[in-house]
Amino acid sequence: MTTVLTQRLRNRQGLNWGELWQAYRVFMPDPAQGILHIREAERYSSWNRWVLRRLSRQAGAICDWVVTVDLEQLLELPPDTLGGAYARHMLEQGFTPETFINEDLDKDPFGQRLAIAHDVQHIMTGFDSSPVGEFGLAAFMFVQYWDLLNFFVLSWTPWFAMGNWKSIPQLLANLTRGFVSGWRARALVAYPYERNWAKSISTVRQELRIIE
Repeated sequence: MTTVLTQRLRNRQGLNWGELWQAYRVFMPDPAQGILHIREAERYSSWNRWVLRRLSRQAGAICDWVVTVDLEQLLELPPDTLGGAYARHMLEQGFTPETFINEDLDKDPFGQRLAIAHDVQHIMTGFDSSPVGEFGLAAFMFVQYWDLLNFFVLSWTPWFAMGNWKSIPQLLANLTRGFVSGWRARALVAYPYERNWAKSISTVRQELRIIE
């Protein structure tokens, strides 16, 4: 386990309620900023310490592997590969691999891996970046991580449904598939995605037992 991760596990400042409030305030107009606030809110909480212990045990040796991503290089891969699809997704969203990495993660390889993994998980699971896609992915990852971030995203489900009633059937379908598939799938946190960019998405899903 990395030194930085160990230090974070030992910190006992608790949940940052101010950051949690900011996350709820800005999430709808700016989801990326909301996610950064929720990561800051949970950083020193006992919940997050428990989650990191679980995930680091599942991830094993790759906890200390440094992830580097070259989007231009990945764009040379076919669009049906993990890396090719991920690079195109990032460009479409206007994101970079560093979008969800704050200063606290600069020297934390495992934290960086988890932050970068979110958009990779969109490709792995087949959930797009629309609101109902994000809810589906949150359901999948909450079952796998049991973390505050995905719980936070799922907490918006009733409010979204009330304002988007025509999307409710697809929302329910995505939530169901997310919970069921996340429960049945192998642990995504243990999958070294940076070493499997060239694999087809279908192959990756078969390896991880992800329901398509």
